[in-house]
Amino acid sequence: MTTPQDFDIDAWLEDAERPARSVTVYQKAGLIADLDALQERIENAEDEDVDGPSAGGGSLRSQYAKLAKQFHDSALVIKLEGRSDAEKSALAKANPGLTGTQLGYITIADAIQSPKVTPAQLEKLADKIGETQFNQIIARFHEACTEVPAVSADFLPKRSTPDDGGE
Repeated sequence: MTTPQDFDIDAWLEDAERPARSVTVYQKAGLIADLDALQERIENAEDEDVDGPSAGGGSLRSQYAKLAKQFHDSALVIKLEGRSDAEKSALAKANPGLTGTQLGYITIADAIQSPKVTPAQLEKLADKIGETQFNQIIARFHEACTEVPAVSADFLPKRSTPDDGGE
């Protein structure tokens, strides 16, 4: 057991990391409209149309599964590392005369750890994936810069019986 007297801060600092966050964006977000339409057809269809042949394209359920897989396969996980106010200011000073938007692309591109992107690629990404998904990238960047790192298990299913350790 390590005590305060024999704690090696230098060894600890060698493995220290900055706060980072990740966000998933989707290349094929437009498939959601097709999935919505198929969901409605499934909810209103007869059982044999849901699980059986449907106009040569397979069952409605299999069509839905195929589109859902295409959507999920288009996922891109972006990892962003936090930046201090001093680092953001240094980027602004190193790039004078830019608009706030242009400086934002430079700052976020600098913070993205994977996949590596240039500010121009990030601007194109923003245009292609749309404002809603891009705002999620910005939000995760701000979280990495300002929030204290913490682990949350709130998303995990709760156990339902006392025997399982539940309530």
